[in-house]
This record gives sequence, C-alpha cells and structure tokens, in this order.
Amino acid sequence: MVTFNYNPDDKVLTATFSGRLDTLAVQRVSEVIQVKLPVKDGISEDKIVFDLQDVDFISSSFIRICVSVAKQAGPGQFSIAHCQPFIKKTFKISGLDDILNVT
Repeated sequence: MVTFNYNPDDKVLTATFSGRLDTLAVQRVSEVIQVKLPVKDGISEDKIVFDLQDVDFISSSFIRICVSVAKQAGPGQFSIAHCQPFIKKTFKISGLDDILNVT
C-alpha cells in the first residue's frame, strides 16, 4: 500500500504508493503518513515526494491528503511523481497539478 524511503543526502522522504487509493485504503494509510512526515512546527526541512507509479486509482480522500501534506510541508517542499496519465489528468481537472507539483 505505502512504503517510505528517506535519502539523508538529498533530504528527501519518498512515500511510494501502490494499488487503488480508494477511500478505505486512504483511511488506513492516513495515520501512517502523518506519523512519518518530517514536519515540525509546520515547517519541513526535507522534501516530501509521493510516488504514484504503481497506483491505478485515486479517490477524493487521497487528493485531500495531498493538499494537507503540501500545506504542512511548505512551498516547494512537496511533489507528486510518476503519475499515470489518467491520474495526472485528475489533478489537472481539479486545478491542483501546479500547486502540488504533479509530474
């Protein structure tokens, strides 16, 4: 569902997701994500990357988590990488592709 990898040299925490990120799955990983985030006093010294290469569906609950994490991380500290074209289109339609740095 989600695995975490931290690269201390680049100061990047990568959360790699897989499968369907429907409402039920997002509820299960939501708490884990909040515990693992390198955010202290609302500021992140590390970059946070959500890797969605192996994701085939996202729900609005997952988009809400992305927005929340991006706010906590601060400007330029959050991005979403390796989106499938239809998932990237979902972020684009919602108007969040630039704000969340979706690639």
